Amino acid sequence: MSQQILILSQSHLEGATDAVCQWMNHLRIPHLRVNGEDFFHFQSLADLPDNASIATVWYRRKINSFPVKYSFKQPDFQTQYTIKRFLVDEFNGLHAYLFHTIDRPKWLNDPLSEDNLNKLHVLALARKYGIKTPFTEVVTTKAMIIQLLDTHPELIVKPLSECIFLEDASGGQYKMLTKTISPANLQAVPEQFFPSLVQEKINKKFEIRTVYLEGTCYSMAIFSQNNQRTKEDFRDYDTQRPNRTVPYQLPAELEQQLHQLMQSLGFRTGSIDLMVDMQGNYYFLEINPAGQFGMVSYPCNYFLEKKLAQALHKNIMHEEEIHQ
Repeated sequence: MSQQILILSQSHLEGATDAVCQWMNHLRIPHLRVNGEDFFHFQSLADLPDNASIATVWYRRKINSFPVKYSFKQPDFQTQYTIKRFLVDEFNGLHAYLFHTIDRPKWLNDPLSEDNLNKLHVLALARKYGIKTPFTEVVTTKAMIIQLLDTHPELIVKPLSECIFLEDASGGQYKMLTKTISPANLQAVPEQFFPSLVQEKINKKFEIRTVYLEGTCYSMAIFSQNNQRTKEDFRDYDTQRPNRTVPYQLPAELEQQLHQLMQSLGFRTGSIDLMVDMQGNYYFLEINPAGQFGMVSYPCNYFLEKKLAQALHKNIMHEEEIHQ
């Protein structure tokens, strides 16, 4: 039986998947792209991709919205949110079934590890392999914030999970970003709050986005510190005054440590965020297995979309050799 690559993605706002598929078409690599929306057209479990016909799986992205006919416009915003959350959980139950029907070694990244990635665990693993990380704590009170500010002049607060876009009942959207806590704005912090992740604020020289692919690091320096808008979080993109970005070579020892970290998580690809302080020290921040790599590929001429297509193709040839 001829085998092909399975790509799990979504149909909209997914230029990285589109670019990889274009390279696969150009290189005549057999592949099947299944967008999250396609699951709504399957009549039964028999329509799901078959393990025997799949050589490898690139788990790019899950669906993050539903067709209009599955939307619920309730006057009560909380009810609308609860129903949407239920539908997401229902879809995830079906999507995760593929994790068990397709052999785990066929996945480019371990799907269970990817779906349950924990920032605190990853930071601990990074330290295990000798990589510096910012001081990190989870706190629930203003008193603890005050105590930490005695040791660290400024702190940042960020989610324990992932940043999300918030939408209100009128359709307004709000972006969640990393923010600074200092004595100057301490009055805005309530006496007690939901468990929140805080880190020491690193006086950065520049940031680094590294795309890891099959043991190789492709890095880009991002000079975000001189722009007031991107100073705290480069994801608060300034389209009028974009940050300068250049190809960057990490120290060999750090690349080896990152390789060990990715191997320990069962990841053969992913985006890694790092920061360099004014003294030249490297700090590991986090891993995003499905992180954007086009933002590194295009400015640095790395052609990562082609390299990813070729890496997936090697898995097909390997599977075919096994079955001959």
